[in-house]
Amino acid sequence: MARRRALVALLVAVAVTACLPTFPDGSSARVSTSGGLALLEWDPADDPDAGGSIDRYLIEIDGVVRATVPAAPQQCRLVGLTAGRAYSIVVTAYDRAGEYSGDAEDGGRLTTSYTPSTGTGGTPGCTPTADADGDRLPDAVETGTGTYLSATDTGSSPNDPDTDDDGIDDGDEVLGTVVGLDLPTMGTSPVHQDLLFEVDWFVDSIDCGTHSHRISDGAVDRLAAAFAAAPVANPDGETGIRVAVDRGQGGAFTGGNQVPDADGVIAGGVSGGDFGQIKRDHFAANREGYFHYVLMPHRYNLTSTSSGQAEVNGDDMIVSLYCSHSDGNVANTMMHEVGHNLGLRHGGDENTNDKPNYNSIMNYRFQFPGVDTNCNPIGNGRLDYSSGTRPSLDENALVEAAGVCGPGAGVPWDWDGDSTIDVDPVRVDVNDADGLFGVLHDHDDWSAIRLDAVDDSDGAVPNALVDDVITEQPVPEAHR
Repeated sequence: MARRRALVALLVAVAVTACLPTFPDGSSARVSTSGGLALLEWDPADDPDAGGSIDRYLIEIDGVVRATVPAAPQQCRLVGLTAGRAYSIVVTAYDRAGEYSGDAEDGGRLTTSYTPSTGTGGTPGCTPTADADGDRLPDAVETGTGTYLSATDTGSSPNDPDTDDDGIDDGDEVLGTVVGLDLPTMGTSPVHQDLLFEVDWFVDSIDCGTHSHRISDGAVDRLAAAFAAAPVANPDGETGIRVAVDRGQGGAFTGGNQVPDADGVIAGGVSGGDFGQIKRDHFAANREGYFHYVLMPHRYNLTSTSSGQAEVNGDDMIVSLYCSHSDGNVANTMMHEVGHNLGLRHGGDENTNDKPNYNSIMNYRFQFPGVDTNCNPIGNGRLDYSSGTRPSLDENALVEAAGVCGPGAGVPWDWDGDSTIDVDPVRVDVNDADGLFGVLHDHDDWSAIRLDAVDDSDGAVPNALVDDVITEQPVPEAHR
């Protein structure tokens, strides 16, 4: 009888052992990395029980259970790791009955090791790969705090693919794009707006001796400072737009380059064949939809004195300042042209130019001298778009005591030029001397710009995104 009981117990033990979840021969666990995120993947286990199935996997990191992961899709993102430290990882399969695969040393569990090259530490873990907003960042790493710490704690929203509304998906800004554009190395952030430029330039000997049109560090600094000071809110709690200009300066920025050219000019403008060919030759295809392309020749349209040209709601522009390429002229004109790319016109939301109360670099009145800072319609050097705060001006009834900023500012202006601040309203065409009299409005440029307007047909007939191409004034005599 005792022998029979022992045999039964042995058979039961064998049967129980046979029903444990198992990993098929050749199964493995492995870690791959992309843009600072480490993905742990493993082959699925089997459940030999009739009608049974694998319910979950437990993930141990350095001997401590750190995560329970659903049965599919056999992957999770490693988080909380420290760069340079070697981690031991074990994957155990559980079925619905709570039975689990055997010991790792018996081949019943999967093991691997991983040493991350990036990571600031924390509590190790392995998070689900669910991605509700489809931006390639797992929901678990999009912490929604507004503070970017790392690829495993991005501060971005798990429900918004472009948390900072700069036209670049969060995943592209954190991981780089799927077509190999390394945006994070260029400094992009999912919680602070970014504006990217590539600048290609000519070297020529027209008019003023041999000279290069390559944008200088001083002009870049001026442009970047203007956007950094923008009254634009970001999820990280800071204001401003971060500018990156690739002018071939090295590191992550090797796209900008000198364009081989015999005469320093191109035929046509941004929609012309010359511009299109230069862009195809010098602008990497994977930058489309991310970078604004800036070409800096001596002139375009062969002999034009225009200071530039740009698409409205697009990505292409020309800055052509012939011999007048000071840091101020270059930065001001570049900000003017990209303003068109971002959807602005010479009157903000309209083509009406030279409005004294439209205090924007988009206004020809202020493009080269900079905007007004002391409530008169004369530029004072600052590079800025308008915030739309100035009162409207009725050219049929201008109140000289109110000036351009309104009666509360206490800065009158002599609209009719008679050297007297008139008590009664005066009727003057104050913007473009076209003989038309109307109400001139300011415009809130900063609230209206479209950072996502960076993709068009490049030299073909403009598509629905591109409303127009605008050709600019010559460089004023006072700024040559």
